[in-house]
Amino acid sequence: MKPSNTPEKLMACRRLALEQNERLFDEANAYSRRAFDLLEHPDFDCEMFEEYLHIRQKAESLFRDAIEHLGALNEDFPPPSSRSATGLSNSTIVNREMA
Repeated sequence: MKPSNTPEKLMACRRLALEQNERLFDEANAYSRRAFDLLEHPDFDCEMFEEYLHIRQKAESLFRDAIEHLGALNEDFPPPSSRSATGLSNSTIVNREMA
């Protein structure tokens, strides 16, 4: 059976994965902004500090997930420029994915 992954399909998968990765970074940034906004609150107290720490941990976790996702994305769907720079062809990538 011949692999059905064409360069266009691989690029479409990469674009979709990049969009998901952007959403992860956006969500992490939103948590981070929310945490830092708490620091500006005029009635900042111990409870708010605990909430700040909790939100920052959530943001950091999402940032780590986004970075790991980006690394996996670049391994599975390398950018076209890196494929040519490393000498990998689309068929090499497809064959590696099929293995």
